[in-house]
Amino acid sequence: SRGYWYEQYRRSAFDFDSQSVRPYFPYAQVEAGVLSTAARLFNVEFRPSDVPGWHASVSVYEVYEDGKRAGRFYLDMHPREGKDKWFSASPVVTGVRGRYLPEAALICNFPGGDPGDPGLLQYSDVVTFFHEFGHLMHAILGGHTEWAGISGVATEWDFVEAPSQMLEEWVWDVGTLQSFARHVETGAPIPAELIERARRADEYGKGLWVRQQMFYAAVSLELHARDPRGLDTTRLTAELQNKYTPFKYVENTYFHESFGHLDGYSAIYYTYMWSLVIAKDLFSVFQREGLSNPQPALRYRRAVLEPGGGRPAAELVHHFLGRDYDFAAYQKWLDAGAV
Repeated sequence: SRGYWYEQYRRSAFDFDSQSVRPYFPYAQVEAGVLSTAARLFNVEFRPSDVPGWHASVSVYEVYEDGKRAGRFYLDMHPREGKDKWFSASPVVTGVRGRYLPEAALICNFPGGDPGDPGLLQYSDVVTFFHEFGHLMHAILGGHTEWAGISGVATEWDFVEAPSQMLEEWVWDVGTLQSFARHVETGAPIPAELIERARRADEYGKGLWVRQQMFYAAVSLELHARDPRGLDTTRLTAELQNKYTPFKYVENTYFHESFGHLDGYSAIYYTYMWSLVIAKDLFSVFQREGLSNPQPALRYRRAVLEPGGGRPAAELVHHFLGRDYDFAAYQKWLDAGAV
């Protein structure tokens, strides 16, 4: 598969083996790091709760701000029999100001969870954790609106992934990672040089990844745009794969049959990439003012997260940026490392 060959090339060209970082990412330390980063960024406190979860392995936390409880979340983070095998953030209680505090849950399948197993994560797992926690914080911080219909992640679909994608950026910050990523045996912090090699390796294949995302978006749109009578979905998927990617369709394969995002996202899978355009623009403020600077973080929380769906997302972003969002930051990211 292309994933196998990506890994082989990254090892030879960038001296980076994706397995080399796993000793620095035992699950418990990553969870503590994600919570610490989010608490600092959003000026909240997370306290373990005595409220039981739906399974013994589920951790429950209360969210506090200025000494007052502001919400609750559940972390169901490891595989078990009968559990959904994907990674997602889900609302549990829709918050309404003065009536209900928001509650949300992460349903994930990270390594670990068994006695004696530290659950060593890969870099991509840590990215996923930050991503899903971005959704969770949007649900909690935006869950104090006057009306349930605009509470939490009740924004336009082509914006809903932006806050989660933006929080992924902290995964590449040396200071953030070294605050929690320590070797499971020696306790040594992850070397900055290893983070840089991981970042350079991650840049490889970016253009191909974007083209693959365009293929997914085209499949989701075209399968819903065509007249279903007589539609050969396999042939259409093959045509789109050959059009949008350099990896040609292999006969007797049926990607679209396992494309889970067709259920839920239906025709609008493109929102992942469009949200990324906005996320890169939002992050440009933190790049300029500092990832540990509380001022842009507070402005971002107030302008973008707290209103939930109370205003059009474009207005929320304009309020934070001081201008309309544009394509420049995404273009800069896409071109980075190009030769």
